[in-house]
Amino acid sequence: GNKIKLLYMMELLRSSATEKHPLTMDDITAELKKHGIMCERRTFGNDMRLLMETFHVKKTKVGRKNGYYILSRALSDTEIKMLIDTVQAASFLSDSMTEFFVKKLSRIGGKELAKRVRENYILFNVKKRNNLEIFDSVEAIRQALTKEKKISFVYNDLNYEGERVARKGGERYFATPLSLVVNDDKYYCMCRGEKDGIIKFRVDRMTEVMVEEKLPAKKAELEKRKDITKYLSEVIDMFTGETENVNLRFRKDLAEMIFDQFGEKLECKEVSETEAETVVSVSVAPTFFSWLSTFRGGIKIAGPIKVASAYKEFLNDNLANA
Repeated sequence: GNKIKLLYMMELLRSSATEKHPLTMDDITAELKKHGIMCERRTFGNDMRLLMETFHVKKTKVGRKNGYYILSRALSDTEIKMLIDTVQAASFLSDSMTEFFVKKLSRIGGKELAKRVRENYILFNVKKRNNLEIFDSVEAIRQALTKEKKISFVYNDLNYEGERVARKGGERYFATPLSLVVNDDKYYCMCRGEKDGIIKFRVDRMTEVMVEEKLPAKKAELEKRKDITKYLSEVIDMFTGETENVNLRFRKDLAEMIFDQFGEKLECKEVSETEAETVVSVSVAPTFFSWLSTFRGGIKIAGPIKVASAYKEFLNDNLANA
């Protein structure tokens, strides 16, 4: 019985007590009583001395009474807050997964921090992915990395309606994972590619990920890990300038590029057998026009006219200086 009482006392201090809000003997004994555990005043001092000698429990004054709290946790409130902000800003997590992780992280800091997080919860303006398998996918990739095994998975694209469509008719991909990397706000599984190179797969585009227990990774393949930093240093991205609502018309086979850039919740409509259309809010700047020009007319500005004219001027200026 005494062991259970000590465990409850430690859990109560861990979850509810901080240096600014320590718990008194009355607070602790009242909570223990709710769980059917009696703690007499004459034994409380001995119990708390044992916890203070064994763990990071400290004593302070709360008025005329003694208060108790845990001196340190694995993570400070500031560190937990930074992790929460990072989770909220991660576009590769779905809304439901974001909320799940935020709640879990806030509980590490105890009831007081969890309460503050609930009261001040901010949903970042982030275009979240819809793949709910990411957690399972990352776990499978992590196991494969630890065991030095290959993985297999189905890789998907989005069509113009935002629906996930399996590549190669759902045929499974086989690859040797080298690392999991967050880059340009996307989560990648870096793998050994063809011709001894590196190839990256978007984790939010991977489904049905499995560890291939009977397919060990070769030492030579794993050596490619040392090239990942160099590979990533060559990846660049874009966007600054004045925002405008722009009507984009695009080939249906380029829908993936549209959703990648502007989010999967974008509404698109079919305008012909081969094309679809959408309205996006963009920064009308050379960086946007540069991105647009990479598709060689596959993505066109259908309006407003002033933006289309600015794009033509941008292209003409480039041709004049070619």
